[in-house]
Amino acid sequence: MKRLKGTLQPAEAPQRVKIDTTFRQNKLTYSNYWFLIHLAIIVAVAIISILNYDALPNVIPMKYDLQGNVTSSVPKTYLSVLAINLVQLGVIALLMLVNWSIKTSKQQLTPSNPAQFAAEHIRFRRKWSLFTIITGLLLTILFAFIQINIFVPNQVLLTAISLITSVGILLGAILLSLTGRQGGGKIRNHLEDSERSKEQPVNDDEYWKLGFIYFNPNDPSFTVEKRYGIGWTINFARPLSWGLLLLIIAIVVISRALSQ
Repeated sequence: MKRLKGTLQPAEAPQRVKIDTTFRQNKLTYSNYWFLIHLAIIVAVAIISILNYDALPNVIPMKYDLQGNVTSSVPKTYLSVLAINLVQLGVIALLMLVNWSIKTSKQQLTPSNPAQFAAEHIRFRRKWSLFTIITGLLLTILFAFIQINIFVPNQVLLTAISLITSVGILLGAILLSLTGRQGGGKIRNHLEDSERSKEQPVNDDEYWKLGFIYFNPNDPSFTVEKRYGIGWTINFARPLSWGLLLLIIAIVVISRALSQ
């Protein structure tokens, strides 16, 4: 891609950057306080599990195959009974971090029509923020049913809820991705692409290592929009970004270990 760009005629006009100093005053995402609902469900199920600890069998099933047969089990301990709750807390912490990154990510504007683009960009962030919160709620409910299934086994209901939750989250992500491009706005067709402004975006190739790793020590942003696709990535030149990355890895690893 760099070789191809080198063959193109450079833009004659100087590069321009526009910022909106009121951008951060807008409500960019939904509050992380919405995750209190998720936490309330987790705490409620954990309390029910502790109160009914003595009624549980001495061996706790952890995994099932598609036919409903137990494929993995562990001895009954408070840790094994509450392992699902700890996994839930890890997932919620991860989603809260995602929601925070959506809010704090770098502002993106176009010089030609910054006001319209800013409005579209805000809608884009709020949609994905809402999707993150709803995803967390669905996963919390799913894990709650898995834990309750230990007390009142109902494999048919659990399988149905698992499928509905997985398909719902997948379809929601696909719908958001197909109805809007990165940063907001509609997906343009070929004709609209050819008629759009000839204004060139700022050339920041030097900060995108291998085309997808953002490394810019002069940029105070911790997260920025991905260069292609949908979503956000971190600025690897910021030490805090490495800390966030290690925290995400730790949450995933610990949640994985607890689910075994």
